[in-house]
Amino acid sequence: MRRDLDSFVSLRVWALAEAFEARLARELASLDLSVSGFRLVGELLAAPQGLRTGELARRIGVKPPSVTTMVAKLEASGVVVVVPDPKDARGTRVKLAPRAPLGRGLDVLARLDRALVGDATPASRKKLARTLEALAARLNAEESP
Repeated sequence: MRRDLDSFVSLRVWALAEAFEARLARELASLDLSVSGFRLVGELLAAPQGLRTGELARRIGVKPPSVTTMVAKLEASGVVVVVPDPKDARGTRVKLAPRAPLGRGLDVLARLDRALVGDATPASRKKLARTLEALAARLNAEESP
C-alpha cells in the first residue's frame, strides 16, 4: 500500500531542519564559525557554570577531540575560557568568556527568525514556539525507555 507522502508532517520537519542548518552554516561562515561551534556556544549560554569537554561533546553530538579543536579556536577569539573544574582538581571546564563577543551570533539568529517567521506578531511567535517545543518533547519522549 502506497501512502501519500504529503501527509507526513515529519518529512516537512526534516526539510525545515535541513534548510535551517544549511542557511545557518552560510550565515556563520562570515563569522568563521561552524554550526557545531555555534551550538557549543549555545550550550555554554545555558550553563553559566561551564561544562567539561566530554559533556559538551555529548550535548552537541561530536567526538571530544572535535570539541577540543573548537574550544581552542573559540578561546583564541575571546569567546570562551578554560578554567579548573572546582569538583575535580585534574579536570577543566569550558565557560563563556566574561566579555565574549556574542552580538554577531545573536544577529545571525535574528536574521534567521526574520527569514522563518517574518513579521509575525509576538503572540503568533509564542504559539509557534510552544508548538515546536511540544513536537520536540513528543519525539524525545518516544526515545525514552
